[in-house]
Amino acid sequence: MAIFDTLPRRIVALGLSMAIAGCGGGGGSSDSGHSQASYNLSGTVSGLAAGAQVTLMNNSSDPITVKANGTFAFATPVIHNGSYAITVSAQPVGQTCSVSGGTGSGAGVTANINNIGIVCSVSTYSIGGSVSGLAAGTQVTLMNNSSDPVTVKANGAFAFDTPVAYNGSYAITVSAQPAGQSCSVSGGTGAGAGVSASINNIGIVCSANTYPISGTISGLATGEQVTLMNNSGDPVTVTANGVFSFATPVAYNGSYAVTVSTQPAGQRCSVSDSTGSGAGVNAGVSNISVICTFGYAYVVNSGSNTVSQYAIGKNGALAPMTPPTVDTEYNPHSIAVDASGKYAYVTNFDTNSVSQYTIGATGALTAMTPSSVGAAGNWPIDITVDPTGKYIYVSMFNSKAISQFAVGKNGALTAMIPPAVSTGSLPHSIVVDPTGKYVYVANFVDNNVSQYTIGSAGALTAMAPPTVGTGRGGALAVNPTGKYVYVVNYYDGTISQYTIGPSGPLAAMTPPTVNIGLYSAAITVDPTGKYAYAVSYSGDSLWQYTIGATGMLTAMSAPISTGSQPNSVAVDPWGKYVYVVNLKGTSISQYTIGSGGALTALNTPTVSTELSPGSIVTTKGH
Repeated sequence: MAIFDTLPRRIVALGLSMAIAGCGGGGGSSDSGHSQASYNLSGTVSGLAAGAQVTLMNNSSDPITVKANGTFAFATPVIHNGSYAITVSAQPVGQTCSVSGGTGSGAGVTANINNIGIVCSVSTYSIGGSVSGLAAGTQVTLMNNSSDPVTVKANGAFAFDTPVAYNGSYAITVSAQPAGQSCSVSGGTGAGAGVSASINNIGIVCSANTYPISGTISGLATGEQVTLMNNSGDPVTVTANGVFSFATPVAYNGSYAVTVSTQPAGQRCSVSDSTGSGAGVNAGVSNISVICTFGYAYVVNSGSNTVSQYAIGKNGALAPMTPPTVDTEYNPHSIAVDASGKYAYVTNFDTNSVSQYTIGATGALTAMTPSSVGAAGNWPIDITVDPTGKYIYVSMFNSKAISQFAVGKNGALTAMIPPAVSTGSLPHSIVVDPTGKYVYVANFVDNNVSQYTIGSAGALTAMAPPTVGTGRGGALAVNPTGKYVYVVNYYDGTISQYTIGPSGPLAAMTPPTVNIGLYSAAITVDPTGKYAYAVSYSGDSLWQYTIGATGMLTAMSAPISTGSQPNSVAVDPWGKYVYVVNLKGTSISQYTIGSGGALTALNTPTVSTELSPGSIVTTKGH
């Protein structure tokens, strides 16, 4: 098949390949298992005045005094399945610091914690609300951010002694229930909300009439566990599929909001939006649904103007979602998902646009409003998202340009200023390095890679030198270590290999290339950075490589078979499975990664797609 069969005839005449629409999509970061015995606790302090200091504690011990803004870490790690509760034990003079993301009490810690936020400010706001239904002669004790206890002995208003700093957060929990009653919290969390006014609408409803909160969990793999919380408290750790329930019931007319506080080591679990929260409780709740998956995969189908969407099963096999596809505009070519797993973007070659989608809790795509934005130039072909999720870059095949977008708070795209930067001839495959500092794009006709630095506002600036040579054609992949770049050269039967220099320019390794079959269309690297996989039309084959300590590729063994005309390849987010999109086979070949990185076909070797499938991407979801 001539390259880019689905593109206009003037491109077909060039002998290019639609396979480049795949551009080596796929791959993701790898979650570590729980073989280590303990995990580090760290975070960031901001807003601390010059010359001031704040003292933090974990679980009422292990004090650490922080004297400047920036990162901090506790000396004592948390044991596997342990818990943590970060509090401010000594405030800075003239300021108040508040904690966000600082509790994992009973959460079953299974990984390092590095997202604790300490926000300090001279501007502070009171946190309070009202208690109702409390019986005479009883009392309830409340806490904010696992500290600052306040005991309320009568119905009416209450307030915490310690205010919350500007842009801080709050999480109200019941630490001691009244005798013979149960109190529940509504409106009690503002984590990450950026507090900028006093809060006085927190509701504490107490009642002798209480109702259990329960549900079911499905898809959790054997040996995995997930910790759930209700109203930011009352943690329950679930180790098997089936029914779960919270220990603390909800009072009459109270509310519930179930969240996942600690994910399994190798999965992502989500709470159904329709059943996970409610208010005005007057009966037991038993329909909460928690679904766990091994991630999701999406494939663009240029022949049917759709995206196929799949859930990754516990054995690695892809299962079509309901619905199995969502619409794009005309001739979609590539798809990218942001690091948070919340948004997806698709290039539409014939309409010079980018479709934009939100990703739901169960992985399904929903078109945003508006459903697409125009790109700056003609024939958008490949797309990449920077690791922070703030910027998107699109290679414009017929415009010698990269279109640049800023990502808004809700995922919608807005053109940057300037909206585009120049490239070489027929730019296609484009990637961002894992540090979010550099962008590389392969120029098909010029046999080189253009290289750029990412500025503070996301705009690209050409490096010096602006390009580095490759073979004929090329699709890019970046090693997740951020040290190496690989380019498959379509016409040459080689893979060029480079190291990334201190300021971003690529330098050819020695030797500069390794062999692969002719008409190689895509390459990807597993999340550990140890293995690379590339596809070739020659023999409909999948080539496997180990990656050495210096980044060089070494072929494992003879290539293995795929479907007809493989043109895109991806690894699942946890590095267990490999998926190859077969253009003419309208299918996805599925493999498991064995010892040493070698692949074996799954028991279900293929899954169907729609017409002319191209780029594939995988994600953990959110």
